[in-house]
Amino acid sequence: MKAEGMREEEEKDEQETREDVTIPQMVEDVRVGRIPRRRLITVLSALGISAVGVGAVVAATEFQQNSKAVPHVNQNDNTQHHIQLHNNHITHQSRGNKKALHDDYAEHAIVEDSIYSKPLVGRNAIMERKGMGMAAIPDINITITNRVAHGNQVSAEWVATGTHNGDLPGMPATGRPFTLRGVTVTIRERDKIVREAIYYDLHDLKRQIGPDAN
Repeated sequence: MKAEGMREEEEKDEQETREDVTIPQMVEDVRVGRIPRRRLITVLSALGISAVGVGAVVAATEFQQNSKAVPHVNQNDNTQHHIQLHNNHITHQSRGNKKALHDDYAEHAIVEDSIYSKPLVGRNAIMERKGMGMAAIPDINITITNRVAHGNQVSAEWVATGTHNGDLPGMPATGRPFTLRGVTVTIRERDKIVREAIYYDLHDLKRQIGPDAN
């Protein structure tokens, strides 16, 4: 009976990688106890996310966010098109092109970032916080280490380096360098970002640049 139950769970995990369940929805389900972490880990691995990336996503489940509606994965979308859109977004970000970044989000887009206690809702709120982040870490460099597309959902693993020269929520400027690994999940509709979830270990970041960092 135990083996049969495990097979049923595995089949459910595989089905979730094929159907329209998004990573942000699964993370929310773990946060509120609807599904176990093990299932999230299994699905992330099946989607092609590395062990390091899986660890970053799982670490982010510790930080509570208000539940928001999450769009579905559209299996019929052209994955190469979404990867190209993501490439464009990274280029705009690296060049500090705020106008292009602003236009890349849907008007009522939602961005989830563990450093904030609530999701950012709407272009203006998103760009205001992105501007604060750029000012706080003007030398930030983001290197994409792995990327997988699942319909209109793109999961990008990254390594960010920079110097904490400006204030961040709960972390006044320290001038300390940092290295952070994480995963950003982007979901688009009609080529615009409607949901972006940025996953990383906030405790790790605070150990490096927080007020109690050594």
